Amino acid sequence: MALLITIIAVPAYYNNQILKQWPYDISLNTIIALLSTFMRASMLLVVAELVGQMGWQALHQPRPVSDIHHFNEASRGILGAIKLFWSVPPRLVSIIAAIVIVLSPAIAPFSQQSVATVPCPRTVQDSQASLPVSHYVPHKNSLYSRTSASFELSGDMKAAMLNGLVNPTGKDTAVVATCATGNCTFPASSKGITHSSIAMCSSCIDTTEFIKLDVTEVKGYGVSQFNFTLPDNQWISPPGLKYLSSKTGPLDWALEGVDNEFSDAANLAIVNLTILSTNQMGANFTCEPDRFTSRLLTQYENTVAISCTFYPCMKKYHAKVQDGTLVERVVESESVDYIKGDSKRPGEIPNLGIPEAGNRTGLDRNCLIQGKEYGMKNFTQDYSLPTAKLTPIVVDGTNYTIPNQCLYKLSFQYARAINAFMRLTLFKGECFDTMTGGGGIDCGDAWWLLPLFNSTYASLDKAFGQFTTAMTNNFRMQVNTGGFSDKPDRVIGTVTEMAICTTFDWRWVLLPAGLMVVTMVLLISAVMQSYKNSTVPVWKTSILPLLFYGPNVMDGTQETNLDELQKEAGKIRVNFQDDGGVRLRQVDNGDSRG
Repeated sequence: MALLITIIAVPAYYNNQILKQWPYDISLNTIIALLSTFMRASMLLVVAELVGQMGWQALHQPRPVSDIHHFNEASRGILGAIKLFWSVPPRLVSIIAAIVIVLSPAIAPFSQQSVATVPCPRTVQDSQASLPVSHYVPHKNSLYSRTSASFELSGDMKAAMLNGLVNPTGKDTAVVATCATGNCTFPASSKGITHSSIAMCSSCIDTTEFIKLDVTEVKGYGVSQFNFTLPDNQWISPPGLKYLSSKTGPLDWALEGVDNEFSDAANLAIVNLTILSTNQMGANFTCEPDRFTSRLLTQYENTVAISCTFYPCMKKYHAKVQDGTLVERVVESESVDYIKGDSKRPGEIPNLGIPEAGNRTGLDRNCLIQGKEYGMKNFTQDYSLPTAKLTPIVVDGTNYTIPNQCLYKLSFQYARAINAFMRLTLFKGECFDTMTGGGGIDCGDAWWLLPLFNSTYASLDKAFGQFTTAMTNNFRMQVNTGGFSDKPDRVIGTVTEMAICTTFDWRWVLLPAGLMVVTMVLLISAVMQSYKNSTVPVWKTSILPLLFYGPNVMDGTQETNLDELQKEAGKIRVNFQDDGGVRLRQVDNGDSRG
């Protein structure tokens, strides 16, 4: 029993611990193997003696002498134990004892199987993971002023926006996490949110239904001019070689009488954009009969119009670094609006000296600060953090004092600069057929519009989502010192490394433990049986009783105690003699043949 307890206690102690080097290269499995071997040996010793004693107890009633042989064979090994099932009259205790002997070889492998080594993550001390976020844009070097009323985006943001259109999945626009081992985690709120950031979002609707076909006869040439137009005067003319039109401006013509999430986003937008283009990808698409007029040329009937709104928002993420790769997903997002009424924050935009009245501001209502989650219910509490700068704002008519770590802002000057670049440069252009043909188009100086041609609504919607992601990533990577702190704006996480740990699966020791318990029950049963039937001596597996008390044995020995029989047997000398048959015959103690 002590060995069984040790077999369980030792691996349980090392469960989920890092595997350490033991002296002389001894492993935990080696220790378990030795202990289980000794356990099986000691257990079989007990069971063998019990089976031998069962043989003597069976003779309490007249039985063939061969029964003693069968019980003796069962006590010596697995084969004898198996034969015991049918060679003697079945008795519950003898069957159980035989099963224990048969199953005993499984003790060692089952015990060793309970201990395994597995890879396990462990925290690396004195190391931190970090992931850039942005509470405030722009950084002081990401916006500059040409005049007192004109602002210009920095070159890196312009490049990020171009990359967002032509190479949205490239590394140039990706967020880079700091993680020494390639495996890092970040603390999460009750919603599984590890961090938030000021961001750009997009929302698009399919406005293809607004396309109309205008057919104009060209005088003197005997041909017709086919123009596809939208209510905002956008047009393309595939027969006339104009294949794509990009235009920013209000979307009232598409939102008249509509009250939904898209219209709300459009009202908060920095820029609203409409793309009108042909779509050769849908050449096999069957249009509704009345979608356009019957005069529509089949060759050019696959046109698409999409209207999108680009607006500032607050994105909430769940992130981890796994095998050297940042795995980040957006849990939820919400638009950010202007500061209204009494919620204006006194002071100026950091480093610019401009009043803050027109900033877009988002409030994280599940804000995590050093492991504690803050929301509308406890924003009014005192903050013990000495670094927590506070901002008084009004939310739904109630005054709150909010830590700046829970606010996300985009300045109105930065919004104006983004609007100007999108409106006057990025999305201002038209694409025409090339004189050389070949299916390509020429967008002139607006070459970045090429990926928007020959697309479906779904692909354009995805493309603009990737575009705003590239902008958001630039917000986060703007060498951030944040608007509220001199330290880099980032979320701090835990660095983990993969180590080799020991695990203990207790289910594998159920068999060894069960066999040990059964052995103890058999031992107690044998003791109680001997106590009740005291006329049967406790001879166990000894063969001496057959020599002294066997059939045709005439001897004056009266001892029944096994120890006394062994003493008596030590005084008697015998040998095989072939006088009228081979028999063991007693010889004198002085006989030289002994």
